[in-house]
Amino acid sequence: MKKTKGASRNRYLGTYQVSGDKSLVGELELNAEGTVLRVHADERPEVENVAHVKGIAYTGDYITLIDCLSQGVRWHQSKDGSFRHHADLLPHYVAIGSYHLDPEVPCIKAIHFTATDLHDLFYDFDAFGHVTDASPIIDSVLAERRRMRPVKAGDHPQVFYYTGKDCLIEVPTSIGKISVHHRPSYSLGGPDGVYIKNRMVVSIEPSEPATFSETVQRMYDISCFLSIIAGRAQGIKHIQLETTQSNEGIPHMLSVFPSFPWKTGGKGTYYKPHPADVPLDPIRAPEEFRSVLANWIERHASWHTSRWRCLGCLRKANDYDFDRLVAAANMFDILPAEAVPAKNQLSPELAEAKLLCKAILKKLPKGVERDSVLGALGRMGQPSLPKKVVHRATFVERQLGTKFPDLAFVVGIAVKLRNYFVHGSLDGLEYEKLEPFLPFLTDALEFVFAASDLIEAGWNAQEWSTKSLGSGHSFTRFLAGYDYLIGELRVAVTPAAIGTVQR
Repeated sequence: MKKTKGASRNRYLGTYQVSGDKSLVGELELNAEGTVLRVHADERPEVENVAHVKGIAYTGDYITLIDCLSQGVRWHQSKDGSFRHHADLLPHYVAIGSYHLDPEVPCIKAIHFTATDLHDLFYDFDAFGHVTDASPIIDSVLAERRRMRPVKAGDHPQVFYYTGKDCLIEVPTSIGKISVHHRPSYSLGGPDGVYIKNRMVVSIEPSEPATFSETVQRMYDISCFLSIIAGRAQGIKHIQLETTQSNEGIPHMLSVFPSFPWKTGGKGTYYKPHPADVPLDPIRAPEEFRSVLANWIERHASWHTSRWRCLGCLRKANDYDFDRLVAAANMFDILPAEAVPAKNQLSPELAEAKLLCKAILKKLPKGVERDSVLGALGRMGQPSLPKKVVHRATFVERQLGTKFPDLAFVVGIAVKLRNYFVHGSLDGLEYEKLEPFLPFLTDALEFVFAASDLIEAGWNAQEWSTKSLGSGHSFTRFLAGYDYLIGELRVAVTPAAIGTVQR
């Protein structure tokens, strides 16, 4: 799509089939704030229960509006007494191409998209380059051109190159093949110079054609993974669908525009990941990357709720508040059973007492106190939140214990602070002394969650820690201030409260 110079939106005028066979004149507007279709008609258009809308712009583009919402129809009366109706529809997605997309039909072979930090996560430094002393090779470079006309080389020739290795990595996973590719664009040269620009693209190819919603969800799942290894939430752009329809063997492509696109979390150079600091290196250690990604996706169905909470925390970047710490702690509480300590087997006496107490309480009228005690009885034998968090911290301590001494102690204090915000009890701690550590304790919970997840999926964190690390990732920024802040935290915590941290 081409934008009008100086404009921040794209408009598509055309006819749209809102309901039945009735076509209405309408204008689709794509902009940074959202996507809106405004349709006009002499008769009242039926827009209230329309899920998908098809249209053809006067430019010839086929437009499909997916998952539409509407606030209803409005009207105005003209001077001649006639009525004109109009309605605004908000689609969640717009697909534009050479034909219409049926979102309910499994017709999508692949989805391609870009993310904010792909160039740093897949740091293929040698794919593009410049030959400083090109004198020995310039005659070979010019050989083809000299067949058409004489071309004379100067005293200081320069050669810029692209190796042509398109695919950086391929990973077979349970949701299909995940791959990352170079997509360079270039000029043919001339008196105004020559250039090569590159865009990296992530591709997801399911084993069988998928529906639109299935395909988009997989894109978001992979983007969640990319966000965690980048240390900041990824923005998503340039979404394209490859479908089962084709023309002379060339598959039809559709461009997709979300009304609420993912945006980069933590903008600015401070949050930009550095290739040397990110946990995984798919270029120099591709097997480790393949293993981690495949294992991470394999269990995503049971982990996705917790991971989305983690992504929500990443989006806040340097914005720390009480809600973020509570959310960071609660990520552990909603982990699947296999990721936390096993249930404790109650003794026969305790099991019998539990049944008796429940029977007595259920006879009483419903109320907050009665229901609270019943809930507590139901949790008997279940691992508590502190035990879940400390359990996940042990995965990190096994490989990074020398870098993060007493990590279980830190996250234990973080959980106690969470309990204060949720239940109002600090269990021996003084809030005024802990408040300055809110960002540190929040970072500790987020680090333990993400790092333990990657370690369990196959990340060699110990080897990563031996590198010369800087501040180009959320993991390394947490590491940089850890020794000082844990020392200060020990001063702020009373000895009597330390013994209750891991209950």
